[in-house]
Amino acid sequence: MNVHSPMSRLVPDPGQIRFEVPNGMARLEFCTAIGRASAAIGDEAFYDRLLEVMASLVEADQLSLVRYSTSGAPDLIIPREIRAEVAAPYASGLYTLDPFHDYWRNVGLPAVCTLRRLAPDEMWRSRYALEFLRAASISDEIAVFLPPLGGASPTLIVDRAVGEFRPSEVATIENAFPLLAGLHDAHLKAIISHGLAADATEKPLRLLDRRGDELAANSAWRRLVADPGGGLVEALVELSATGKRTALLPDGRLVVRSALGVDFGAAPGGQCDQVEVSAMQAPRADRNGWLSVLTHRERQIVELTLEGHPIASIADRLGVKRGTIKNHRLRLYQKLDITTERELFLTYVQYLRATGS
Repeated sequence: MNVHSPMSRLVPDPGQIRFEVPNGMARLEFCTAIGRASAAIGDEAFYDRLLEVMASLVEADQLSLVRYSTSGAPDLIIPREIRAEVAAPYASGLYTLDPFHDYWRNVGLPAVCTLRRLAPDEMWRSRYALEFLRAASISDEIAVFLPPLGGASPTLIVDRAVGEFRPSEVATIENAFPLLAGLHDAHLKAIISHGLAADATEKPLRLLDRRGDELAANSAWRRLVADPGGGLVEALVELSATGKRTALLPDGRLVVRSALGVDFGAAPGGQCDQVEVSAMQAPRADRNGWLSVLTHRERQIVELTLEGHPIASIADRLGVKRGTIKNHRLRLYQKLDITTERELFLTYVQYLRATGS
C-alpha cells in the first residue's frame, strides 16, 4: 500500500515547515487561497476554502470533501449538488469498494494518498470503476485524510479526469499537509469554543475531556439523550462498564467512542462520542438474504433507508417522486411483515446477528 504519511507533522510548527510555492501568479493564487481559508475558520464555507488551497497547488478537474468514518458509511459533503447518476450508485453500496473508504476503515491514519497507488488492479474492473468512477469522470485522485474527529476524517480530494497525478504533484500536497491540518485544527477549535454549530442534520456528537467531563455536545446529541426510547443513556453506561468502543442503539445505529489526540487543542487526551449509521460491509452472498422477497427497487430503498436517508433524499437519489417512494415502502413493509422504519432497522440487526454477518 503506497501511502504518503505525514504523521510526524500532525502538529504543524511554522519553524519546521519547508514549503515552497511557485513564483508569480501561482504564488499570488496560493496566498489568496490561504487568506480566504483563514478568514473562513469557524464558518460553514471553511472546507470549500481549504479545497481552493489544494486547487492552487495542483491542477484539478473537480474538488470534493468526503467524510470517511471507521464505522459508518462515507458522507459526500462537497460538492453539495451531486448528479444522481454519480451519487446513487455510490450511496447504494459501491462505496464498500472505494479504496479510500477501505483505507480509513483499516488504517485510519491521517495521510496523503492517491487512488492510482492505493487501488488494487482488480478495482479498475469492478462496478466501482465502471459505474461510479466513469460516471464521475475520475481517472485519479489525491486524498488528504485530515486528523479525525469522532473516528471520522474530513477528507479533501482533488480529482483528475484524464491521466494520473505526477509524483511531484503528490509531493507538493504532502508538503502542504501541515498547513492544511493546522487550519483544520484551528477550525475545530473555533467551532467547539462556540459549543459546536447547531444543525439538525448533524450526527449526534459530544466531546469529553480527559477526566470524562462533557465539554460540548451538539443539538442532535441532546435530543437523543432526552428521548426516553433512544437508548443512548444505556449505551453510554455499557461503554463505560465494558471499555468497548461501540455500543448498539435500539434503532440499529452505533454509538462510537474514540480517543482525541494529545494535540487536540479543545480536549487534549479526551474522547469523542458520536452516533453513526452502521456501515454496510463488502457484499456477501448471504448478506441480503432477508431481502430476497423484494424487488430491485425495493432493495435500493431499504439500503438507502438503512444508511439514514429520509424519503425526500431517497427520492432525489433515485430520481422519482416522494409519493413513489412511499408506495414502495408500504409494499416492502407488507412483504417484510413490519410497519415502521424502526422495525426495519431491528429486523436488519437481528438478521446480521443470526447469520454472523
